[in-house]
Amino acid sequence: MASEKRNGYKNRTLPDIQCVLELAKLESKDLKPCVQCLFFSGQLENDSFKLLELDEPVLQALQSGKKVEIRGDPSENAVLVTDSATYELKEAETSNSMLMLPKLTFGPDLHGDGNTEIINREVTAVVHNYYELRPIKPKLKKLRALLMENPYRGKECEGDEQDTYQNHTFAELQSTVQASDQEIKAGLAKINACEIQGFWRLLDLEYSATVLYHIVQLCEERNWFIEGLNMEECCEVLSELFPREVVEHMVRSHSKHDDSCMETDNSSNIFYLSEDKICKHFAEMCLRHSGKFNLSDFLKAWQESVPHDMKTSFSQIQGMALIDRDSNPEVIWYYNVDDLPEDINERFEVLFDEKKRWSLEEITPYVRDLTDDKTDVGALLTKFARASTQNGIKMFSSRKTS
Repeated sequence: MASEKRNGYKNRTLPDIQCVLELAKLESKDLKPCVQCLFFSGQLENDSFKLLELDEPVLQALQSGKKVEIRGDPSENAVLVTDSATYELKEAETSNSMLMLPKLTFGPDLHGDGNTEIINREVTAVVHNYYELRPIKPKLKKLRALLMENPYRGKECEGDEQDTYQNHTFAELQSTVQASDQEIKAGLAKINACEIQGFWRLLDLEYSATVLYHIVQLCEERNWFIEGLNMEECCEVLSELFPREVVEHMVRSHSKHDDSCMETDNSSNIFYLSEDKICKHFAEMCLRHSGKFNLSDFLKAWQESVPHDMKTSFSQIQGMALIDRDSNPEVIWYYNVDDLPEDINERFEVLFDEKKRWSLEEITPYVRDLTDDKTDVGALLTKFARASTQNGIKMFSSRKTS
């Protein structure tokens, strides 16, 4: 009986299959009862498919129905995000041809009644490219840049001129920032952003200092540094001066997060302000616009600016200020890790432009955020810096020769 043709291809018959077996030096008993014969569609849809190689966490997220998205502006390289992780999407080529078939039955499902059955399977596309996923750190620099465009300076400054600026909801940040939801939330907390009337804003430094000053004054008047700050009472007293969201944000962001230092009941929330966070805030106020500051003068001004009984220390300003002890007199200046590039190579280049040599203690706060589970500070310095000994102290400098 003449065999049928499909899109110009002759359908396989049992004699055809037997011939292929002989060429492959196989026996009929090696066949499953159901034989699938492939033929190519007359119109291959090669551009209709994009293959993505998944690791186990992404696969589990998809299988459990969790959100998996591709994010980034059209001008940026796309990233894939789950609820908690960010992946770089990179196109790769394979020398093997990958055939796309709408239907194909696999070994355990190839049942039959003992007689050989021939089923034709159509190949609708041939693909040679696919996308690989590589876990990366979230790209949060843009988050800070977006919010810095319109810092919050108080209700009285939110006039008509604010219409020229765009405020951002969390949903808008999700669509533009290349990071997962959890990483965006962590990034907002790190830059001390505040949600005001549904929009995420950075507080102007002078404005936030004014709010904190009133909170500190209230704590001193009511002995809240020892007994704990009553959030409800604090917000009520300051309600005529500042929005409740701002007061709550400043209290929470400058409080201890240890559960042992927080009491909660049905009528009140008691918070204990953090000495380190309060002192760091006042240090930033002293340094931000001061240029290079005589170190001894700074230490005196800093200690005098903080609340009574609070003690300042260098550990509170790690990653925020640098000290030159070789100058006469010694000087200190504002140098915030949050202002440095996210790219590792660029980060080290900027650091060594700022200072030719760094001790381990000095440089650690400025590269710690680049580490991960596999690469610690020591490994980063081994790869991107040159070690030497100066006066018995190990110092790190650029690997680039001058």
